[in-house]
Amino acid sequence: MRYKITNFYINKKLKFYLINILSILIFSSHVFAEPTYKMSIQDMTIEGESSVSANVYIENVGEEFELTSYQCALSINQSIDLASLKLSYVEGSSELLNAPNLYVGVENIDGVTELTFVSFIGNDIISKKTLVGKFVLEGKIDISKINLLGIKWDFEGTVSTIITGKNFENITNPESHVSLFTVEENEEEVEEEQQQSVKINITGTEASSVTGEQFTDKMLYDGITSTSNGGEYGSSSDGRWAVAGFPQWVTIDLGKETEVEKIMIDGYGSDQGITYDCEFYSGKYEERSFIKEETTDSGSNWSEHSLGKVKTRYVTVIITGSKGNDWCDIWEMEVYGISSTSEIEEGEEEIIPSEYGISQNYPNPFNPSTKVEIKMKEVGNARLDVYNILGEKVLAVLDQELSAGIHEISIDGAKLASGTYIYKLDIGNQFSQIKKMNLIK
Repeated sequence: MRYKITNFYINKKLKFYLINILSILIFSSHVFAEPTYKMSIQDMTIEGESSVSANVYIENVGEEFELTSYQCALSINQSIDLASLKLSYVEGSSELLNAPNLYVGVENIDGVTELTFVSFIGNDIISKKTLVGKFVLEGKIDISKINLLGIKWDFEGTVSTIITGKNFENITNPESHVSLFTVEENEEEVEEEQQQSVKINITGTEASSVTGEQFTDKMLYDGITSTSNGGEYGSSSDGRWAVAGFPQWVTIDLGKETEVEKIMIDGYGSDQGITYDCEFYSGKYEERSFIKEETTDSGSNWSEHSLGKVKTRYVTVIITGSKGNDWCDIWEMEVYGISSTSEIEEGEEEIIPSEYGISQNYPNPFNPSTKVEIKMKEVGNARLDVYNILGEKVLAVLDQELSAGIHEISIDGAKLASGTYIYKLDIGNQFSQIKKMNLIK
């Protein structure tokens, strides 16, 4: 009985909000404008045998715009077990001030079950791709047939998708909404977009200057970020490239020619308002081609900089100045793009890693094959095995001697069922590392 009373209260509250927001829209003289935004469901991850998560993003197309509220409804295949479904929002995952905090859940006000999330009224300025939030859907879901969920944006009925801009004008445009869960007509375009989010392994760096062993350019890809250890790192902590004075430059080596889409920068103090002026180039510092210049974001840890899918092995970043810091002070840099099959050009010296390791597989999720890179600091026997979530070995990928260097290995999952798997690298008795990957068929 308590559950029914609570549920009734939530529904009543949601209906009250819907009536008010729809009243605003009805009395608005606004006519649909040209698309000024894109809203998408991306980055699907299998969380377990009966749950999946995905991120929802909103971004400007052209000029920045004001987002005052959003009511999002996603239809779902009505033939599955809808009574078992639960939709939840990962608290704190949204980059919006106006987070999805009025209502998140499964609704059927129109007689059709929908996944719904609604915001309070706010005034976020959308000037870049912004995370609305990470959502988790769980219930009696057949992960091996994920497309049967049939999730797509709904723009009909009382509970529908409505996006409001400045002065609560209705700027909703169905063509501006993309769902990762459904087969789109522009399937090739969606597939390409998924590939663009692949993180590329950095094999080495070279910098203009360093300050002691704890502040070298190698720290730019050591995995320690501004939020590691709960963000409890002090100004003298390891994990950053920090050097006094400007300009300073760093060249990132990706090991082979790569189609680079973007670079992410985690600057020291960025969440507190410090910004860094950056110039981006393809190629090494001595022989580089200008791409663009931008300033890192203020108020968030990470800032994203699109590089336009430039094909290069090397990316050079020159930090020319800062607002709020006398030092060039960067926690981490991450490069995203599409890895090519180009080998190291003849005559170029092969990069020998300073440590053993294995990269995150790409693409991920995958079907039916994916790739990983194994870093060997010296010759040794490498064994790579795949395990299911019960800890049972299901695939022996590699067991052989590898030379020092970076080796790209393919994992064939054609004989495996959809699900979450663990892959483990062992280098003799010297090194062991595990990572998680998702197979979707």
